Amino acid sequence: MSKRTEKVAQAIQQALGEIIIKDIKDPDLNLVTITKVEVAPDLKIANVHFSSIKVSPNKVEQVLNKAKGILKAKLAKKVRLRYTPDLRFFEDKSTEYTLKISKILKDLEGEK
Repeated sequence: MSKRTEKVAQAIQQALGEIIIKDIKDPDLNLVTITKVEVAPDLKIANVHFSSIKVSPNKVEQVLNKAKGILKAKLAKKVRLRYTPDLRFFEDKSTEYTLKISKILKDLEGEK
């Protein structure tokens, strides 16, 4: 990623986090965190990765897709770009993966 796309991705991540907390009043999004945003080189697509503690990832993805229009409109006001990127939502599985590795390591320590 170029420095420009990295800066845009960071700005989008921060703005979406704020929008979800302050503007979207859906209880399914209470404990949702935007963990990473990847922006296409032409800045027209943003892959938004999220994690959720309370609600299933499938449900969160449905709610985010349903609110995509509102999110995009509010994002356009917060992050000034020529084009507001199309938002695509994905579950961030890195937390799940980290917990799995930690459990394996603890089990290995217990065997010693």
